[in-house]
Amino acid sequence: MPKMNLPYGVTGGYYMPEEEPDPPSISKSKFYSRCESIASKKNVKCEVISDLFSNFYSVKFFFLPKPVYALINSAHPFVAFCLPDEDGEIGGTPMDFIDFEELAGEFRGYRVMKVSELNEQFYLEDHEELRDIGSIKKQVEYWNPITIGDVMFNYWD
Repeated sequence: MPKMNLPYGVTGGYYMPEEEPDPPSISKSKFYSRCESIASKKNVKCEVISDLFSNFYSVKFFFLPKPVYALINSAHPFVAFCLPDEDGEIGGTPMDFIDFEELAGEFRGYRVMKVSELNEQFYLEDHEELRDIGSIKKQVEYWNPITIGDVMFNYWD
């Protein structure tokens, strides 16, 4: 599988020496509206999880037997699904990412990430697009993300 290019802002780090472009962003209200529409269509309840993390937004869908969380990166239209941890929450590492076809087809216009992509090993030296950005390098060295999913949906921001 080819290495995934991680675009500027995907980690939450936005400092670019000499440049400082505007940080990219996703409309969380559009994402939340889409999730509410999907929940209505699927006849399940959903709950917008308040802004616990600045790197991603999340919505909890109350499927049985376990709820499923839909996550979107706050800078780019990357969507992933995960299960809650033992405490019924999300945000720890590693997240329990899942492929969830029942929702995946409903997120047209976004890139729904596969578990195989999210669980791919992350090595900063393999990502030239991130390596030279000082603030990201410091975050990665400090937090030591293991997978692409850890980088895309992190809690360190």
